[in-house]
Amino acid sequence: MPHYQQLITHLQDMSPLAVAFSGGVDSTLLVKAAHDALGDRAIAITINGPMQFRGELDTARELAQQIGIRQIELQLDWAGLPELHTNPPDRCYRCKHTLLSLCRRQLASIAAAGGTWNLVDGSNLDDLQTHRPGRRALQELAVGSPLAELGFDKAKIRAISRQLGLPGWDRPAQSCLLTRFPHTRPLTDTDLRRVESCEEKLHNMGLHLVRARCLNDGLRLELGQQELATVTANPLLRKSIAEICAAAGFSGLVIDPAGYRSGSMD
Repeated sequence: MPHYQQLITHLQDMSPLAVAFSGGVDSTLLVKAAHDALGDRAIAITINGPMQFRGELDTARELAQQIGIRQIELQLDWAGLPELHTNPPDRCYRCKHTLLSLCRRQLASIAAAGGTWNLVDGSNLDDLQTHRPGRRALQELAVGSPLAELGFDKAKIRAISRQLGLPGWDRPAQSCLLTRFPHTRPLTDTDLRRVESCEEKLHNMGLHLVRARCLNDGLRLELGQQELATVTANPLLRKSIAEICAAAGFSGLVIDPAGYRSGSMD
């Protein structure tokens, strides 16, 4: 696999290396390559914060163990994120800056064989071509993006991950829970957990690409095109979805006929 070897060669010059690891497709490939390239001179660093899905954290732990890389998990609670409680328009920048600053502080406190830790994330080429306000935080904190630097887009990352046999190579992209709410709506940890519960139950029903967007006390449900077709054709499934959303505490439900749109709350 020449592209994978290209990535390994690129990372060999970045020792010691810390990868910001969410458990998603992009960062999983990067963690695998970092471990193959550098062995114990590479680590994975994961934030356990309120904006993450619990299932994603479980996946990150399992993958790190399977790959064999050392993983550091950092705790961050909602009370420690006052700048995000109003869900400001620059939430992605503020959130990314907070998370990566926490990673930087942790890395400064642990010894690294061979010098100061290099910190990288899993941003890919597609991320450079879309609206990603959080990228400003990466630039300010000198966080590298090896996949993007090598011109790896999502399709290439999925193809390499499939060839390597990495679990979840075809999983839909996930975004943080803050993106389920309109800007400036005050948020609580309870709000985040309600959305998480709702989406988790919908995933368990086989609806893989789902976004439960909050509108006051109701939901606008965005589904992938395949999921949307399935739900549209099945009244009983729609009833079950409505019951799940009501049980999570939402008073109304609209299934968006346009389907999933990345960043629709931006």
